Parts: sequence; C-alpha cells; structure tokens
Amino acid sequence: MALTVIGILFLLAGGFGVGYGFFGDFSNIAEDSILAGLGEYASLAFIQLGAVVFVIGLIMLIIGLKSRPKITTIQLVESALMIAVAVVLNELLKIPSPLGGGLTVVSMLPLVIISHRHGAGWGLFTAFVFSIIELIFGLKNVGYASTPIMAAGVIFLDYILAYTVIGLSGAFGKSRAAVAVGIAVTFTLRFICHLVAGAWIWEAWMPEEYMGMTMTNPWIYSALYNGWYMAAELVLTEIVAMLIYKPLEKYFRGEALK
Repeated sequence: MALTVIGILFLLAGGFGVGYGFFGDFSNIAEDSILAGLGEYASLAFIQLGAVVFVIGLIMLIIGLKSRPKITTIQLVESALMIAVAVVLNELLKIPSPLGGGLTVVSMLPLVIISHRHGAGWGLFTAFVFSIIELIFGLKNVGYASTPIMAAGVIFLDYILAYTVIGLSGAFGKSRAAVAVGIAVTFTLRFICHLVAGAWIWEAWMPEEYMGMTMTNPWIYSALYNGWYMAAELVLTEIVAMLIYKPLEKYFRGEALK
C-alpha cells in the first residue's frame, strides 16, 4: 500500500514538473539560480525530469496495486469512520486563518490512529483520501493562485502532500513513544509543506506587518503564519494521544477491543 501511495505522489510530482516546463515563466531566471546554466533548455529540463518522475511513479503504482495485501471490510469501515471524524474536526472545530489553514481540535489524530493501527502503508492511503476531501473543501483557496503552476503548487503542497504525510506516523511502531515520535515527525513534515507553499505561492499576499513585526521576507512570514497553529496543534495532538493511549492500547496495537 505504501508503494501505491508513493507512486501516486510521484505521478503528481511528475505532472507538476511537466506542467511547469510547459507553462512556467523562464524569462526572468536569476543569474545565481541553478536554472541559469540551462538557459533556453530550462523548460525542456523540467519536462524531461517531470516525465521521468511520472514514469517512475506509474511503475511504482502498478507494482503496488499488484502486490497490495488483502483489505478487510472492518479495515475499510474503520478508515471511513476516522476520515469522517477528521473532516468534521477539521472543518467545524477550527480557528481559521485568513488565507487558509488554522488551528483545529486534534483533527489529524484519527489519521494517526489508523496509521498506527494498520501500518504506514494503509495510513498513507487513508491520509491521501482525506487530503482529496479537504482539497474539495478548500478549492476556493486554489483560486488565489495567479498562474496554473501556482495553482498546482497549492493543490500539491497545501493539500495532497501536506495531509498525506500524516499517514507515515505508523512507520515508527505501536508503542506510546512511537506514537509521540510519529506525531512529531509527520506534523513537522506537514509544516514544511505549508512553509514552502507560503513562501513561494502566498508571498503576493504578505502584509507589511504581521504579529507586530515588519514583514520583508516571505519565508519568515510563512513560518510565522503557519507556525503558530501547527505548533499549537502538535502540542494538543500529543497531549490527547498520550491521554487516550492506555485505554486504546490494544487498538493501537492492532488488536480488537472487547
């Protein structure tokens, strides 16, 4: 299952690269940029590299689908319920930020639980499905993008990749410490996705002042904008996960509850 999801991510990344090669603006490449040496071939390089990544992703997807383990009905039901809970928490119990994002009440915890319950492979798939649902809810944010390539960046960085990485939490094991580490690592990865998107795509909406500080650097603005709610959500999720671990220890370990 992990290979299937990674294959899908490679397909998206490859498509992103090919799209950028065709539609990206290469007319004003900075002299110190790595692309400067490519000159007029910069666009072709993106297309070729994107195509290679796309083909690799397609191969991984095919292999993953052929070797996928048997999926049980209870597994599907559990995941569907956890996705539903995550969507409700993420959409209804939320302190939103003006341009997307915001503090939610442990909305990622259901995805974390599924990942530790059924493994990182199934966790990635579940989180990926959740990311598609959230993308549908957040389509209005894609409209802020000024170019097709930036729209693709919003979709990939702020939604698909940012939420799918939460499914990796189960890769660290099933113990209490593993759950804590999984949350810390995957939430950090999600923050990095939002950080890059904020600095690259949302720079055009950077205010002159934010949190009482003058804003001149988009990376600092993005770190502050995304950092406050991601840090708060990380702490809240860690606390709740540690509180519920003992009562749900058998469930975390993949055993049926009695």
